[in-house]
Amino acid sequence: MMQKLLALIVVLVLCIAGIAAATFYTSAGQDALFKRAATAVMTRSPDSIEGLRVLVCGSASPLGNMDSRAQACIAVMTPEHLLLFDVGARSPLRLAQAQAPMAKLSAVFLTHFHSDHIGGLPDVNLASWVQGRTGPMEVFGPQGVDRVISGFNTAYELDRSYRSAHHGSAMLPPDGGVMVANTLTAPAQVWQADGITVTAFAVAHPPIEPAVGYRVDYQGRSVVISGDSNATESLFSAARGADLLFHDALSRTLLDPMIEVATTQQRQRPAQIMRDVIDYHADARTLPAQAAAAGIRQLVFYHMVPVPANALAAKMFLRDLPQDIILASDLQTFDLPPNSDVIRIHTP
Repeated sequence: MMQKLLALIVVLVLCIAGIAAATFYTSAGQDALFKRAATAVMTRSPDSIEGLRVLVCGSASPLGNMDSRAQACIAVMTPEHLLLFDVGARSPLRLAQAQAPMAKLSAVFLTHFHSDHIGGLPDVNLASWVQGRTGPMEVFGPQGVDRVISGFNTAYELDRSYRSAHHGSAMLPPDGGVMVANTLTAPAQVWQADGITVTAFAVAHPPIEPAVGYRVDYQGRSVVISGDSNATESLFSAARGADLLFHDALSRTLLDPMIEVATTQQRQRPAQIMRDVIDYHADARTLPAQAAAAGIRQLVFYHMVPVPANALAAKMFLRDLPQDIILASDLQTFDLPPNSDVIRIHTP
């Protein structure tokens, strides 16, 4: 009896393996699998948004292992709008993976013009244009933003003309592929629509001057994005009472041993570069007390220096810090329902 049962199991396993092989290795099977996958992708709709949703579309700094992380980008969404704060390299990929509603892109806000905060601008511009944004992409930033945007517009002028000619101006209106620069001064409210307000404030990222951070308020909820900055009184004043603060953070626990090893190995250039970054990023140890004093509900470290490469490095980054601090990860979301204290966090 037992032998018959084992024989039956073997036959069933072989049948299943045969069906799987026929499906995977034949044209008909491949077509059926791919069509099923394409249908799932094309019919999948993004989750509905209630209040504010914050998506981490880039959590890395240029220093460290970035295999699993895009460079600096925070997306803030409401039911009507998508706002982006910095657009570093690979962040457009994260936006695509999250199925961000690119057609609803209302504006991009730049904190400063380091390459790891602006490198993804052309891809975001193209993605939102192709998905249905009809007007020029509005880009806000401190003094100098006009030079950055003018350069990108010039570099991609031929690309825009090719795409409009290929798909037709009805599908891709030429004006929709252009970026428009808006120079701001801080502190000031710099954007408002449908109950959302975006306020810019000065931060400290010397020798860059000016550099800014942003606060978004909507339906009684708020999120603050520091960009690259030391811990400053102006930032925590602007962030007072916020639900979420995404703050640039540097770990001396990780960085100091890296500098020591580079110096010992006589690698003077990387050692000097790592020493240089210390004075224009916020020491992670200085942030929790200031965030608590400002009444911030949740402190999140992003643009981490250096990027934690594994679980050990992440634990070291948070050593001796309060347990409720979060190290941001790409595709993490934070939902802030209207007029409440609830913060729903989803980490993929």
